[in-house]
Amino acid sequence: MPTVADLLERFRPSAAPGAPAAAVPADRRTLLAAELEPVFALLAPAESECARVLAAAERDAADLRANARREADGIVAGARARESAERDAGAAHARDSARADSERVLAAANAEAERIRRTAARRTPVLATRAAAAVRALAEAGHA
Repeated sequence: MPTVADLLERFRPSAAPGAPAAAVPADRRTLLAAELEPVFALLAPAESECARVLAAAERDAADLRANARREADGIVAGARARESAERDAGAAHARDSARADSERVLAAANAEAERIRRTAARRTPVLATRAAAAVRALAEAGHA
């Protein structure tokens, strides 16, 4: 560490005021470097520790990104696999629903056809009797 005398030496003039300087001025850059060299030497272990911590953090961050990427790829792959299954399930549901609707319509049509058959069966004898009577009446009217 520099002493107080070393610090004061910085401010020493190289010559008397007003007279041309006969002495060479002190090399301030070299003096400052020599003064700070012990401080920087004390910081060297902290700098290397800092670099080690930073490198470890960068490795950890790269590992986390890689794991997150793998996890995201797995999620996407699972979603794509489920997409196909869901699409198939949706199509099956739509087919089942359409089949059920068709069966309901067919059942209603069969019920209507049966109602018409019963009505026809009930009315046919009466209408046949009327038709036969009308034909006989026409035949008798034509002979008369």
